[in-house]
Amino acid sequence: MCDDDEGVCSQIERWVLQYNVQKGIRIEVEIYNSAETLIQHLHKREWYDLLFLDIELPQKNGIELGQMIREKFGNELTHIVFISGKIDYCTWLFQIEPLNFHYKPLKREKVIQDIEKVIARINIGEISLKYLEEDVYKSIFLKDIIYFKTVKRKTYMHTKKGRQIVLRETLQELNNRYEKFGFCRCHKSCLVNLNYVEEYQFRKIKMTDGTVHPVGEKYAKQFKDAFMEHEFMGD
Repeated sequence: MCDDDEGVCSQIERWVLQYNVQKGIRIEVEIYNSAETLIQHLHKREWYDLLFLDIELPQKNGIELGQMIREKFGNELTHIVFISGKIDYCTWLFQIEPLNFHYKPLKREKVIQDIEKVIARINIGEISLKYLEEDVYKSIFLKDIIYFKTVKRKTYMHTKKGRQIVLRETLQELNNRYEKFGFCRCHKSCLVNLNYVEEYQFRKIKMTDGTVHPVGEKYAKQFKDAFMEHEFMGD
């Protein structure tokens, strides 16, 4: 969350922590009291699932920050909830496609509804990847991607429908962005969706589309841990 009002930040953090205890889950919270500190974090290409963003921030306001997240950083994945003590911003928010807008003072039940909506979207695979193909912007649900692979410095996305699409991002950038959504690096040149791993041996895996990928020594333990955790969660 990003708000220069420390009281609001503490309030949302307390509600989230209480929700964690009630539901037996773990939602991590990070607080930023200025747009500048949040921007520094975003430059590392580390994204959040949900961002509560105050519109009346000093220097760079919340709307400008939201536009930067969508346009400069190209981030369509983070769900943004704007909060404000004023009502004259609504017409400026449509292009940012926020999840919601709340007036201060905030209400706990409304904040929790936002959190549960994002959790539901993630659980049913509604998170999507945006890409450019033949000068046309397109998107695909993460649940429809089998794996990413690098060949001769080009990154390819292999889909459930058997398509192979060239992406601009590096494999490392994709790993950083989608690791928390069930993707895991099995090799320096391959990032797979664990939902599509049909067979796993110590040094190779077979995907549901029939492709076989090696498990590099550097990634063996990490992949095994991720695979076992994924299988356990699936049960």
